[in-house]
Amino acid sequence: MPRTQIVPWSSVAAVCRTAARVATVASLVSLPLRSQQPAASASAAPGVPTIHLTTTPLRLDGALIEPAWSAADSISEFTQRDPAEGTPSSERTVVRFVGTREGLWIGAWMYDATPRGIRRAQLRRDADLETDDTFTLMLSPLADKRTAFLFRVNPNGALQDAEILSFEQESREWDGIWDVRARVTTEGWQAEIFIPWQTLRYDRSVDRWDVNLNRFIRRKNESSLWRAWRRTEGIRFLERAGQVQGFAAASSIGDLPPRAIVEMRPYAALTSRLTERRYAPGSAVTTTSGSALLGDAGLDAKFAPAPTLTLDITANADFAQAEVDRQIVNLTRFPLFFPEQRPFFTEGSGIFEFGRREQTLLFYSRRIGLGLDRRPVPLYAGARLTGRLGGQQVGFLATRTGGDAPATDYVARVKRDVLGRGYVGAMLTHQDVGGALEAGTSRGGTSGGVDFNFPWIIKDQNLVLVGNVAVDGGDSPGDPTFARLMIDYPNDNADIVARFDRVGAGFDPALGFVQQGGITRYSGQANLTPRPQALGPLGGPLRALGVRRLSLNLLQWNYVQSLPGSGRRGVNNASFEVRPLGAEFENGAEFELNLQRYIDAPDEDFELFPGKDVAARRYDWARVELSYETSPARALAGDMNLSRGDFYDGESTELELSMSLRLQPHVLIQGDFERVSARFPAQPGDPSGGPRFTANTVRTRMDVAASARLSGTLFAQWENESERLSVNARLRWTTSPGSDLYVVWNSGWPTDLEGRWSAVPWRRPASGALVVKYVRYVRR
Repeated sequence: MPRTQIVPWSSVAAVCRTAARVATVASLVSLPLRSQQPAASASAAPGVPTIHLTTTPLRLDGALIEPAWSAADSISEFTQRDPAEGTPSSERTVVRFVGTREGLWIGAWMYDATPRGIRRAQLRRDADLETDDTFTLMLSPLADKRTAFLFRVNPNGALQDAEILSFEQESREWDGIWDVRARVTTEGWQAEIFIPWQTLRYDRSVDRWDVNLNRFIRRKNESSLWRAWRRTEGIRFLERAGQVQGFAAASSIGDLPPRAIVEMRPYAALTSRLTERRYAPGSAVTTTSGSALLGDAGLDAKFAPAPTLTLDITANADFAQAEVDRQIVNLTRFPLFFPEQRPFFTEGSGIFEFGRREQTLLFYSRRIGLGLDRRPVPLYAGARLTGRLGGQQVGFLATRTGGDAPATDYVARVKRDVLGRGYVGAMLTHQDVGGALEAGTSRGGTSGGVDFNFPWIIKDQNLVLVGNVAVDGGDSPGDPTFARLMIDYPNDNADIVARFDRVGAGFDPALGFVQQGGITRYSGQANLTPRPQALGPLGGPLRALGVRRLSLNLLQWNYVQSLPGSGRRGVNNASFEVRPLGAEFENGAEFELNLQRYIDAPDEDFELFPGKDVAARRYDWARVELSYETSPARALAGDMNLSRGDFYDGESTELELSMSLRLQPHVLIQGDFERVSARFPAQPGDPSGGPRFTANTVRTRMDVAASARLSGTLFAQWENESERLSVNARLRWTTSPGSDLYVVWNSGWPTDLEGRWSAVPWRRPASGALVVKYVRYVRR
């Protein structure tokens, strides 16, 4: 009989009780706030498209032939953002909105004079659709200029969705319940999108929803929008979105239904797990702990305590279907940053951002679910509340984990709307660690901070001011504070940014990420991207070469100094880069030539790579980098990056190659190869000629999709620092929107046995797991 994991349901109950209290207070607070919302408009405003409401059910087939479609208002005024800003789209696009009792329907007709030129390589959900023609819908039901969602589709009906975080950033981890059908015709292609009302976070008193529409024609590298079409704006620029009206006055079909009160995704999983085997080079197995068959079950649920709030609950969370991390050879003295892959933490994660990714974060969700030995431990329960309360965006997270040091983690976040699209906010994190702890291996603590973000538009140009201040209440010695200030000018012809960071030596939040403490960092860039038409006589030759715009980096800098009292003075590390030549071409290809200079002054020896130690002193070196990326529209595409120059007290050559082959629309094969060859001078009296090493990393991935709802992925990677080959295979079948069947296989082999691949014990992997998991979506 399969063994079943035992879940401490008392932990689940405790987290749920905490979440329930927070949700109850939030829902009560929201009542007076909702009463202050403006009433629905009494009549339709001229010039604003109106949703067509019908009681006749529609069929989701992509045909768009029901009478309701011809009765709906048309949106067809699309304007180019690229390549010819301000001119009409080269191909006609028509979009219409229809509402039924079940949900919102969007019909899009993308006419094309050359249907054979339509690009449609992808089928898999959430695939990278930059290779294809696409249609993108932006919806902001609250019309608050701050919260919105993207729904993107290609001619194959492949889906991609995202949550808008800012006009520069979107989070593709959000997965909504919606569906689409698309087809290519003799006149172009068309798409029919269906979004259940319950999927959307909306207020029934709001009559006009903010909407924007984008069409991308891959072969022309042309992007056209309904509104916010300027290059300084775009689909995520909510302040200048269009509107569609008639949502509150839905008398012909009755009021819009409320959001689903409860959405549940119970799961059941069966896992066959092979625990770690250990091998000695050139010998048979030395130790093995065998295999186990485990049965497991759990639940993910969503509740709507108020129309603008979402409460997510997870019990006995399982992340078997999550993407695996990429193996990376770390040739620095700083810890690597790995992005979050677990669905419970990625969805709605934008509200919890505080600091700068990869450098200093007050909250880093990958700290949750790790034991004393840094291995994953069970996540017994979790709760997350996100949404809006009047003029505030709020977030609350609570989790309970098991393992050798059971921990309860809390995160609270609030952002208050100010100055148009800006906000001032605060965050508080707390970790309570129980169990027997070894000295210095783990600790809890409370940390908190305040921040602000002020985006302005000055003469149609963007300017953003961002600041953070935080304090760590833990027991790390030294200054426990962190401060950051950034001013950014992100526009079409120039992207100029300057940053200042100060990280105290004692700032080490239990739930955060700190790449380096005890430092002051000055960083930024001045990147000019002029277009040929703005360069006078020089523009003609550039246009003849197919250049869309240049990319000239006057200076990119990252200068780090040690703080007084940290035991050292002066520069700690630094990097500088100048790009005298760079270009983006009309077909999407890119080219760069970069001149680089590095400084590193470690205060203690460290191992750079097995067999090569770097002594504590100051090093200065220079490098030249050349990179080229082909057009992503090609069936066979590739990237190349070549770097050559000094490296600490030696020299190195770095080569990165990436290739992709698309056998559209069902197969995508990708391969990455990274190689660093370094050699260093011999020490006095050393006849060997000095240390040298070669660091290799190989990754290969194959995506196979039978349809937009049935796909599989095979991912293998290897690097010669750990000498380990890892393989991950995943099959996903979406039986209905929100319900999925997963079959996942993970395995790994050591590759350092006798230095020969023939010695690898292929029939006896060092570790492995086969997981069959079914998730069922239920809505009430």
